[in-house]
Parts: sequence; structure tokens; C-alpha cells
Amino acid sequence: MTVHPGKGGQKFIEECVVKVSELRARFPNVNIEVDGGVGPKTVEVCAEAGSNVIVAGTAIFAAEDPEGVIQQLKASVDKAQAKFASNASS
Repeated sequence: MTVHPGKGGQKFIEECVVKVSELRARFPNVNIEVDGGVGPKTVEVCAEAGSNVIVAGTAIFAAEDPEGVIQQLKASVDKAQAKFASNASS
């Protein structure tokens, strides 16, 4: 969780991202999910840390262009995952 559980629309807690990096280093082949405060401004840091599953409620449902937000989130995760795959095969 990258927010305090229980209420939608909270501010992203960036200090939690370190845990994602640590998990990705220890478990390179498992899904790592980030939930809370994730949206267009925060997805990249989550994806680059190793999260490959993103939960984004308010960022999508409150957006003027929900489909565009979804595409942006997916693109950020896909880009980071390609980088992880490339590094793993090197």
C-alpha cells in the first residue's frame, strides 16, 4: 500500500517505493502490486521500482479521459518491464 488503507483519493506515500525495489530484487519473477495514490504522476516511479500490477481508482474514475489515463499507466509499466527483461537477459 502506498497510502494509509481505508479511503480513496489519498496522497501517494513515496517512501513506500523502496519496499517495491527490495521485493523486485528478491523476487524477480513474481507480480508486485502497488495500490494507493497511483496515477499519471506517480506510476513511473512505481513501475521503475519493479511494480508490474497497478491499482488506480481515483486516477481513472476522476479523469476527464479515463481511457487515456489507463493507456498511460499501461505504457509506463510496459516500458519499465521491458527494461527489467532486458537487464535480466544481459
